[in-house]
Amino acid sequence: MEGLTMVVVALALSFDFVNGFHDAANAIATIVATKVLTPLQAVTMSAAGNFTGMLFGTVIGVLIAKTIGKGIIDTNLTDGWTGVWLIMAVLIGAIGWDLITWWLGLPTSSSHALVGGLVGAGLALAGTNAILGPDPVYVLDFLFYTAIGGAAGALVGGALSARGGLRRLARGAALGFAGGAVIAGAAAGWYFQKHLLGLVTTVIFMVFSPLIGLGFAFLITSATMRALRRRKARVVNWWFRKLQLVSSFFYSVMHGTSDAQKVMGIITMVLVFDGTLSTFEVPFWVVFACHASISLGTFFGGWRIVKTMASRITSLQPYQGFCAETGGGLVLVMNAVFGIPVSTTHVISSSIMGVGATRRLSAVRWGVARSVIWAWILTIPMSALLSFVAFAVIRLAGLA
Repeated sequence: MEGLTMVVVALALSFDFVNGFHDAANAIATIVATKVLTPLQAVTMSAAGNFTGMLFGTVIGVLIAKTIGKGIIDTNLTDGWTGVWLIMAVLIGAIGWDLITWWLGLPTSSSHALVGGLVGAGLALAGTNAILGPDPVYVLDFLFYTAIGGAAGALVGGALSARGGLRRLARGAALGFAGGAVIAGAAAGWYFQKHLLGLVTTVIFMVFSPLIGLGFAFLITSATMRALRRRKARVVNWWFRKLQLVSSFFYSVMHGTSDAQKVMGIITMVLVFDGTLSTFEVPFWVVFACHASISLGTFFGGWRIVKTMASRITSLQPYQGFCAETGGGLVLVMNAVFGIPVSTTHVISSSIMGVGATRRLSAVRWGVARSVIWAWILTIPMSALLSFVAFAVIRLAGLA
């Protein structure tokens, strides 16, 4: 590899390290909040889970890496060293936004920062022509099925709430519409993913994945509370302190599977641009290096964000931590199978909110949640802006 390629690969692995550092809270916040493990024990277990994610990702075929590498921008518009400089601009924007939000203590998405970086650098390269757009027919299909699901959900929700007066009927119909639309929209998004392409599916599941995580966690927690309502709290907590070790490790495995692959896609793009690879196939050393980097980053942790995730959104008991991790992990499994780069941060944050909401809506500190959601919304445009400026500066300097 040439010197510039080595620098960009090193920067990409640094991003993976920062990703793990930034997202350490995702996998350990609940188990630290419930005091099942100390912070040091939690990050050690989580780092091991992140590395183990290499096995699961290899089995399903590193599909997320392929979405990042081939599904966001049109790489045919550039080649050679211009392409390598392009990826450097992507990484500068994504790392910059990660560090800004880490300093502010906000659990934003490193995954979406990377997608935003690709969009911003692509726009600086060739305008909107650089962004791969979806087939309009499939966009209409997606919207149609989402609307049908919402209508069906509204009918069911309204019917179940019909005896409680007009206000309850309206609320039931509204909640039913939201639930039906999310379920049908997610199914349609997964089914049409290859036609909607990477950016559109990323935006779709930027909205749907947190809602699915919230719903899964709410339902799992509600079922658990109902099944164990006659059991003594001391006995329940003893069992769930053990079970939370399993659920937290499971979530860590899925976190590693999901997030390490995004950088695999970036590094493989660089290797194609500089001529090291003739086709987009992720080498094993890239898989290993990315998982090692994210695992080390997770081990060193990001304690500012852990504080937000573990205590400021809602307080948790061991059974609630188990439900949040299990619900969040299931969402990541489904998206990894379809190769969709969703945010592990969004998923676990919303799962924690879903758990808290089973007690009462006021149990969730919605003021903190609102600031977190705003950070989610800003991630793609802000990282895109940073990467756009970075590539523009590189061009002005005559480097690309």
